Amino acid sequence: MENNIELPPIYKRNGRDCYLDPIRQKLIYITPEETVRQTVISYLVNEVHVPKQMLLVEEHLSHYGIKSKKRADIIIHKLDTDDKLAPVAIVECKAPDVRLDEKALEQLMGYCDAIGVDYALLTNGEEKISIRYNPKSDNYMVIESLPSYNDILSDTYKEMPLEELPPRIKFEDIQKELEEEFASYEEDYFGEYISKQTPMNLACATFNLMEGLFDTRVKMPTGDYGLFKLIEDYGIRMVTYGNAGGGQFFGPYRSFLVDVDGTTEFFSIGMSTYIRTNKPDHVKTCISVAHDDEKEAHHALQLVVDDNLICMGNRVDFYHHGKIAIGNKGSGKIDELRMFVDSRYPKIIRGNRFYLGSLVNDRLWRLDDPEVIEVIANLISYSIIRDEYREFVKNN
Repeated sequence: MENNIELPPIYKRNGRDCYLDPIRQKLIYITPEETVRQTVISYLVNEVHVPKQMLLVEEHLSHYGIKSKKRADIIIHKLDTDDKLAPVAIVECKAPDVRLDEKALEQLMGYCDAIGVDYALLTNGEEKISIRYNPKSDNYMVIESLPSYNDILSDTYKEMPLEELPPRIKFEDIQKELEEEFASYEEDYFGEYISKQTPMNLACATFNLMEGLFDTRVKMPTGDYGLFKLIEDYGIRMVTYGNAGGGQFFGPYRSFLVDVDGTTEFFSIGMSTYIRTNKPDHVKTCISVAHDDEKEAHHALQLVVDDNLICMGNRVDFYHHGKIAIGNKGSGKIDELRMFVDSRYPKIIRGNRFYLGSLVNDRLWRLDDPEVIEVIANLISYSIIRDEYREFVKNN
C-alpha cells in the first residue's frame, strides 16, 4: 500500500485489541485480515479519494438482490440519478499469508458479475491486483492500479503494459545458471522450483523443461492426442493446488484446456520442491500435473524427478513408479492402476513402471518440439487415467 496510510485508533474490549472502524463506526477485533481491511480503507480514502459515505464494509450481497449469504469486504458506490447508492467497484481483502491466486481472482470476478460492477481490487496488504471488465472480450483484464474515485466514475484507467519475455537462457549456460542460483541460497533453503539436493544432471533437465513450459511465445499444437483433445494452450496461470497429503502448492503452471470424453477440463504442469513429512531434510524436485475438475483442483500426478527420471549421457527418460494416493482412502494398488492404464493407454506400460517419454538434453526444449509434445501428452493422459482410477476406488 502507499505511504499515506493511517490505521484507526485501537481500544480494549474484553481484554482484546479492537479497531474503531471509521466506516462501520463500531469496534472490530483485530485480526491479520482486519488489519488488511483497515489498511485498504485508509488507502481508498486517502489515496483513491473515495468519500467515506460511498464505502460499505462487510456488505451482504443479498442487499444487492443476490441470493447469497456471502459478503464482500468493501464496496465502493456512487449516487445514481435517484440519489441512491449504486455500486461501482469491489475490494476483496485477504490475510497477509494468503496467496493472490487465480481462485481468489475468480471469487472476486464472481462478485463483480453478481452485482454488476466493472472495477475491482484484490489485495493481501502486500500485493495488489486491480481488474476491469472488458466488454470486447467479455472478460476481466488486469490494469495498472485501481483508478482514483473520479476516474472510476468517468471510466478512465491505465491498462497493464505487456512485459516482453526475456530471452531464454542458452542451453550451454543452464548448469552455470543453476550453480550460481544454488550458491546464493541460504544453507537450509533448498529452492522454490528445483532442489539443490537434486543431482545436477537431473536438475538441468528439469530446468530446461520448466523454461520451455514457461515460454509462452511457443504453443503446444491443438488437436487430438488420443485420450484428450487439446482445445487451447492456455499459457501461464498463477494457481494453488492441493495434494492428497494436505500440502498446498502455489505458483506458475502451464495450463492446457482439454476435452476428455466431451468434458472440458484444465490440466496444468508446474515444478516445485518436494518434502516428505517423515524426511524434512531430504528435499527433492517434483514435476506436478494438476487437474481442475468439477469438484476440486488437485495434483493428479506428482512425479518426483530424483526418483523417476533416468539420465544416461544426454538422454533423459521419464518414468513413474505408479504409486498413487487416494485422499482419505490411503494408497491405491499399482496393479489395479496398471489394469486401467492397459485398457486406456497401454503404450506407456514398461514392466513395473510407466514410461512417459524420452528427451535428448542437447538443446533447449520447446512446446512445439515433437519429443516434448509426446512427453506432455503422456503426462496429461497418465494423469487422466490416475484420476479415473481414484474415482473407481472412491466409488467402490
